[in-house]
Amino acid sequence: MTLAQFAMTFWHDLAAPILAGIITAVIVSWWRNRK
Repeated sequence: MTLAQFAMTFWHDLAAPILAGIITAVIVSWWRNRK
């Protein structure tokens, strides 16, 4: 595995949960404001 592949894997492992958390927070806040 090259350094670039390692960096991409590390970035995806780190970015995926963060993006999922942000999207979940946005949906939850939108859902609460809607009610």
